[in-house]
Amino acid sequence: MLKRPIILIYLFCSFSISKAEEIKNFDFQYNLKKYDAFRIYLDCKIGNLSVKPSNNRYYINGDISYNSLMSKPNLKLSDKNNVAKLDFKIKTEDIGINSNSLNSLIDKGSNNYVINFLMPKKISTDLNFNFGAGQVDLDFSGLRITSLIMDCGLSDVNLICDKSNMVNCESVNISTGVSDFNSTTLGNFNSLKYYFNVGVGSAQIDMSGSVNKDTKVKIDVTLGSLELKLPENTNIELMIDQNLLSSVNIRDLVSLGEAKYKSKETQKRWATMELEISVGIGSADIYLK
Repeated sequence: MLKRPIILIYLFCSFSISKAEEIKNFDFQYNLKKYDAFRIYLDCKIGNLSVKPSNNRYYINGDISYNSLMSKPNLKLSDKNNVAKLDFKIKTEDIGINSNSLNSLIDKGSNNYVINFLMPKKISTDLNFNFGAGQVDLDFSGLRITSLIMDCGLSDVNLICDKSNMVNCESVNISTGVSDFNSTTLGNFNSLKYYFNVGVGSAQIDMSGSVNKDTKVKIDVTLGSLELKLPENTNIELMIDQNLLSSVNIRDLVSLGEAKYKSKETQKRWATMELEISVGIGSADIYLK
């Protein structure tokens, strides 16, 4: 009777050691001061990702840990015409194990990859992000973003932009995927154009912030749910196209008839936000923040 607990303790210790041995780590840092602009292409089919502004104005750096049974992420910096380009990719198909083992690893959760990026704040940056399954936390506050393209895939995404963009942003294009998308003060991007494709999941889109230029926003809701927060002190012009099976609730705006709405108060000195929202078999709740 005394042997069983000893054996169990031994097995537990062996399991803990083997698990620790499966984790690999590496760090990186690049100085971008000599470049005119920066482009980052990030493709994570699985993993937990955190992106934050760095205290180093011209450096991008980060740390990555991953399960040794999974493939090592590919990381490459190149340049062309004095524009730096960083490619980061996780390819699960390159893993030299059978499909059942791979599925088992993925089922254990996206902690197989834990990725942290610290982004430079003093260089104009194009962002192109593609996510698979995982948890993604993005803080773009204080970054100089010239364009953003993002496909959230199966990931739960939290996006913050608490400071006004210091450069012209051409467009923001986000597909929210099938999970949860939550955002704060996206109006601080000060982009000319925003496009959101809300899939099967839920999306909280907060367009408040220091909106200082006229902008156009287009949102397509397929099967998901949308909670849209509109900025105050902005001239709102809203047009709704909804399916008979959809549910749309609009507050704090004046109806003009024919599915058109506008702000209760308008000012010439305010910027104008034109919104076109299409709702399929989904729901939308729209109001001023």
